[in-house]
Amino acid sequence: MFQRNRMLEMLENKQLPLGIQMFTADAALIEVVGATGFDFVMLDSEHSGANPRNIEDLVRACIVAGVAAYVRVPDPHNATDIRRALEAGAEGIFLPEIRSIDDINAAAEAAFFPPKGDRGICPSVRAANFNFRSFNRYADWNNREINLVPMIENPQGVELIDQICSHPDVHVVIFGQGDLAFSLGEGTQMGAGRQAAEAYRKILASAKKHDVAVMGGPVLTPNAEGCRKALEDGVRVFCLGLDSMAFRSWCEATVRALADGIEGQSEWRRPAVPESGFPATN
Repeated sequence: MFQRNRMLEMLENKQLPLGIQMFTADAALIEVVGATGFDFVMLDSEHSGANPRNIEDLVRACIVAGVAAYVRVPDPHNATDIRRALEAGAEGIFLPEIRSIDDINAAAEAAFFPPKGDRGICPSVRAANFNFRSFNRYADWNNREINLVPMIENPQGVELIDQICSHPDVHVVIFGQGDLAFSLGEGTQMGAGRQAAEAYRKILASAKKHDVAVMGGPVLTPNAEGCRKALEDGVRVFCLGLDSMAFRSWCEATVRALADGIEGQSEWRRPAVPESGFPATN
């Protein structure tokens, strides 16, 4: 209990943290993630059906798997969701749709105990080891180690990125290329559109100026070339893949492997292969 924040410690030691987004709320997959060398998972409660009770069990799975648990809450202004994620034992919170420093201030009020924030105490929670005697130690650890991670997913957040990166509790920011591109009218091009690419450069420059790490990388189709390019751009925390989409990718490749393998080799045939759910790569 009460160890250093793994992501922040790795950054201090010039190591590149690697994480994955988890939507399925499956403890077995978390164990696989830990066994294969990931450092953290993002447990999603914005777009999935996760609830406070199973988030707590998933954090336990993260402990068993040896990976740090982060929770993406639905709303940075919902103090209850932030508090419950931290009480479950998360090392940090992903904050979606950050538009200004006011959004981060609201999240910080919910995440930190007085005098840093306004979070109410309760020793009877997992993160405090269900322990009244050591609660002061837990509160000190929480206020020192909890990592608030703003997600820059809209034009206003890009416009105010200097203000966001200057916040004392911001050590990592996420370039939310999918939402940002869509909000800029560039559809599902992710970071390939002109406006999203310009926003990416602006976020990287501001983060470098304020000594803030940028989280990113080739999220949908991780490969060595994409990771190398992201590192050269200035990405220092990699969050690659989504569990459900990764399984879809494997399923697509498996269906295609059988179709290609039997082509011209047998009187037996397969139904037509469905269209891929991923962008075409040239």
